[in-house]
Amino acid sequence: MAPRFPGKINAMFDLPADVKESAWLIEEASLLWTEVTLDAVAEMDDLSLTALRHLLAADRHGPLKLSALACQLGLSASATGRMVDRLVTLDLLKRSPATHSRREVRIEVTCRGHEILEQLRSVRRQRIGEALNKLPAADRHTLTRLLQQLTAAAEPPCE
Repeated sequence: MAPRFPGKINAMFDLPADVKESAWLIEEASLLWTEVTLDAVAEMDDLSLTALRHLLAADRHGPLKLSALACQLGLSASATGRMVDRLVTLDLLKRSPATHSRREVRIEVTCRGHEILEQLRSVRRQRIGEALNKLPAADRHTLTRLLQQLTAAAEPPCE
């Protein structure tokens, strides 16, 4: 399988200096939140990081076809299908027929899957809220607006 962002690793050297500096600072901040997430995941039994990636993608972009989920994850359809099978067995994902085509199967998060994700997100929101509470209101609003723009700009192109 080809890398999700081919050629992107060395592409940063072609960016202006101020963009590179911002990227490093944002990455440093994101590592803290990654650690918070990993700590929360470590407390969850039977959920690997790969399984969590599938669950999060299905929640964020679903319901969706297997091929669309594979695209979102940058994985092959067969690898994605195997993990979906495992998550269906754990009652975290479900397959259902699409409304417009009986041959098409949609993948979506189950109630139990939503509960697991809510546990994870509540830990993250608590930590984020504690940090945001230390900022002036105007800075919180500016940060929120800019993070929404950055998130939209970072969305991977999937058909």
